[in-house]
Amino acid sequence: MVCGNRATSLTRLTLVALLCCGAGCADGNANGNKSFDQTGAAAGGHRTEISGFVPVPLRDTENALSGALGELGFTETVDQVSAEVGFESGRLKGRVRDNSGSPEVLSGIQSLVYMDGDQHFEAFRAGWNLEYVFSGHRDDQNRFAPRRHPYQVCRESEGGSVFLVRLASQSPWSVEHVTRLTPAGPHSIDIDFRCRFLDVSRFGARKYAVFFWANYMRELHDAVIHFRGVDGVGGQEQWIRAESFGGWDVGTFLQESASILEFDDDHNLAFNLRSFPSPRFTCPLLLSRSAGNMVFILMFDRLKTGDDEFRFSSFPPAVDVQYVIHDVRPEHRYGFRARMSWRPWTSEEDCWQEYRSWQAGLVDAGARENSQPRNPR
Repeated sequence: MVCGNRATSLTRLTLVALLCCGAGCADGNANGNKSFDQTGAAAGGHRTEISGFVPVPLRDTENALSGALGELGFTETVDQVSAEVGFESGRLKGRVRDNSGSPEVLSGIQSLVYMDGDQHFEAFRAGWNLEYVFSGHRDDQNRFAPRRHPYQVCRESEGGSVFLVRLASQSPWSVEHVTRLTPAGPHSIDIDFRCRFLDVSRFGARKYAVFFWANYMRELHDAVIHFRGVDGVGGQEQWIRAESFGGWDVGTFLQESASILEFDDDHNLAFNLRSFPSPRFTCPLLLSRSAGNMVFILMFDRLKTGDDEFRFSSFPPAVDVQYVIHDVRPEHRYGFRARMSWRPWTSEEDCWQEYRSWQAGLVDAGARENSQPRNPR
């Protein structure tokens, strides 16, 4: 049976509003809520509003996919594109969808089920999907652009990975990005995201780009997210229960040393750019407890570098992550690796050990790769 019959403290009205329009549904002045640490000074620079983007028709999908994978450093070959690809590994099974049913059926990991005998625990009401790509300027394409235009979904020809590809010609932001999803039993999926920008002028004078992934959990244990962090400057690291203030009074949690993002006063997605002054997270590990004694875990290979950083957002029942790229450069390759786990809850310490084990594996894999001889180019 599928877990999820008990009522939660979240109202159906709130859930429907979130599913229909997401975190940035309402416009509003960026400085309109003093609960947030925010800056909305106008940049006085480039501003673009494009509502009529039409993707370039694909004449040779196979070669276009091959080219995108190669440009982003993927060496795998893939099968023909499909609207939906299923996977199963260990105790997990799920489905990856393209954009053909959007917004009723979202692209990305549309379903994620943990199997325990005859009991099946579904993680999502609406799956883990790239909901927004946005800049620091007001722009029609700040809202839901990834949901509107074609994705290509295909399975690795000789392996267990699934690829989700957005070609630059299909993106109003002129950004090409590939997500490789690889089941990692017994209860995880490894994520490798890579992107490159063909035209950075769309991101204007502020020069940052934000990728925003959202999901809508089937049924929460409580409407908070958990991470390792500090309550304030100089605070002691501890487990934090990070809770939104309720209603639309929500925002983004930052890494300990991260700066707030400046954005236009009239930005049309200000909800996703506002940030809480505290608490701050100190480890790229995010937990959300679900009903049925389950936990949803996201872990990442970095906190913050000179080029990029992660931010965690709380819009219950969604568990959201922002990947921020600073000073975007044309043709430069960006990206990260992550792991998503869906399994029974035991303790925060157990989740911490799973993260530490995964991180150690990344270090070992990197050392092995760096020790291999390189072919001259």
